[in-house]
Amino acid sequence: MSESTAVQVIEEINETNIPDVLKEIQEAFYDIPFENSQFQTEAFVIAAQVTPERAYRAIGLRMNAKIQALNEAKHGRAKEDIDIEELQAKIADEGTNDFDRRRAQLDVSFKLSNRAYTDKLINDAIAELNILYVHFKKLPTYTREQFELGERKHFEEKLTRQISNVQGPYEALQNMNVDMQIFFELEDKLLLENKTASIAIK
Repeated sequence: MSESTAVQVIEEINETNIPDVLKEIQEAFYDIPFENSQFQTEAFVIAAQVTPERAYRAIGLRMNAKIQALNEAKHGRAKEDIDIEELQAKIADEGTNDFDRRRAQLDVSFKLSNRAYTDKLINDAIAELNILYVHFKKLPTYTREQFELGERKHFEEKLTRQISNVQGPYEALQNMNVDMQIFFELEDKLLLENKTASIAIK
């Protein structure tokens, strides 16, 4: 194995090799979700709502929160780029004394060191948005009236489960093993009905 392709084996973490360890960890965990996995999103965010109207609402709430977080990350990144540009101008300025230049270099280095983690969180958010979006597109676009009509069924089911002591981990198992399958089948049925209705209108 050549030196260029050799993987550095770290026996023990110390102050000197922390940047190498951080890089290794960032690469290893880039695609591992730090928030919800696809299974969690489908079982405990979507299918746990029991009714399609409530699932639709849960998808909307989660998507809006993720998009808001992405907008904030994008805004923060743009402001940080300006900060870095300003610090680099300060570093390049011959009138900057040595202490201020070193402080500015340190600030630039610190700001850039957080980029990989921000990129990872953005990747996680986009991955979850794609999962949610697939389910959003399968459901009809509910009106307020249609949503309200589904509320009785939602609360009847939820309260019946509570009376039957199907809550906490018992309800989570119900979501995983029953609700998710029922919801996916219902989703496919609603999607087919929607497509059929669209063809009939044409």
